[in-house]
Amino acid sequence: MLVATALALPAASAPARDSGEVAATRLDVPRDLRVVSYYPADAGWTLMWERWRPERVAADLRRLRGLNANTVRLVVFPDQFGYPKLAPQYRERLAHAVALAAAAGLHVQLTLFDWWYEYGDHAGSKAWLRELLAPYVGDARVAFVELRNEIDPAAAGAVVWARELVPWLRGYLRGTPVTLSVGNAGSVRALRALVRGLGAASRPDFFTAHYFTGGGELAGSVFRQLRQAAAPTPLWIGEVGYPTSSNSSGYWTLPLTRSAQEAAQSHFLKTSFDALRQLGLPAAGIWILDDFAAGAIPASDVFPHEPEYTFGLYRADGSPKLAAGTVRRLFAGGRELSFNGGFEQSVNAEDGSRRPAMWAAVGLNGLATERDTNVSRTGEASVRLSSTVAAYGQLNVAPIETGVRTGRCAESTAWSTGRADGGRVRLMIGWFDATFRRIARESSWLPVQVGRWGRAHVRACPPRRAVFARVIVESVGLDGTAWIDDVTFGWR
Repeated sequence: MLVATALALPAASAPARDSGEVAATRLDVPRDLRVVSYYPADAGWTLMWERWRPERVAADLRRLRGLNANTVRLVVFPDQFGYPKLAPQYRERLAHAVALAAAAGLHVQLTLFDWWYEYGDHAGSKAWLRELLAPYVGDARVAFVELRNEIDPAAAGAVVWARELVPWLRGYLRGTPVTLSVGNAGSVRALRALVRGLGAASRPDFFTAHYFTGGGELAGSVFRQLRQAAAPTPLWIGEVGYPTSSNSSGYWTLPLTRSAQEAAQSHFLKTSFDALRQLGLPAAGIWILDDFAAGAIPASDVFPHEPEYTFGLYRADGSPKLAAGTVRRLFAGGRELSFNGGFEQSVNAEDGSRRPAMWAAVGLNGLATERDTNVSRTGEASVRLSSTVAAYGQLNVAPIETGVRTGRCAESTAWSTGRADGGRVRLMIGWFDATFRRIARESSWLPVQVGRWGRAHVRACPPRRAVFARVIVESVGLDGTAWIDDVTFGWR
């Protein structure tokens, strides 16, 4: 059977671990990592440490642990903490945060040198690191140290600085792994440049990259290129995230409503995790626990942009989005492949109508599309295509397994019923390249018969340059009504 279904795994919180267990247990990094980045919803970046509220942090970390996470990412800013001489109050706040994490059953990813660019000061960097990290040498509570967040290899002095600091820090920490990350924009190019610049002797224990592109259709291709660039050093994707924004979408023509974009966030994470699984890479780190409230992001290149406030698994008021449950199951080892092929999940469109989640309506010329709970083959709903004139348009979705599988072909099936005075409806697999241009397609006509459900089947092998597939239901001059249900997609 090709029906893509989610594994039925329990959504219970992770088993309790005390601070002693965390202190005594080293994670196998990056293989065992289940990381969520953290700032309080009302105090992001430097504001977290400036408005230090341990009771709030402790409560948030318990909630973070409930996602089946085993590590929280904490970010340290040299200019705030004191550089090169550490300010005692911030050293104490970091120690408190590490202790609170352990009490919640969490290890810590320490990310250093964020918002910092004094790459010429090697001696000052080492002095600051020595003072900051002295209490954590050999401390299993710290899972690993990220020397620099999203280092830019093209920045003056950055690679020379990293080439000296990485081996020095690895020696100083005596067994605690060290990594460097590159950002989302141009990540493959940046990682290749970083690897070349570091040379074999100065590589970290593993490389880290971040991924936020579009709807995740390119995840498999990008992760494969990143893994090749890092080899033979292991690769970890340290941040993935999707904003539930009201003014932009990573998916083509999806409604800019809260329910539609929260469904898209969950879909993006499932797609990214499945791509990692296919490549044998560890679970990605999540950006970020909570949305940010107004005023929670300090003045920076981030704070003017509305999407930056909406990456959280939880809303700013603490209520969970769909993605919170998705991450809980993914971190528990679940594999979630459902892409709403049965049209059971609905979302609001901008006009107030109910649409099938994740199915983009494209080029509708006289065609009405809506989720229908009065007609279904299985479950409680189908999608209805209707028109009183010869109408054209399509619904399409990038399934969770959207990325091309080398040496394998894709198959899709769908069921349909209805009544048509003219025109037809077809099921297609469309192949797209890295620029999102459709380069090939295979299709099969869906039967539209009164009182009877009929099945269509498509098998298609990816052509050269194909990166991902979409499943497409297309009206070709339909005059009448067709119901579509139980769409599947898989690889053979």
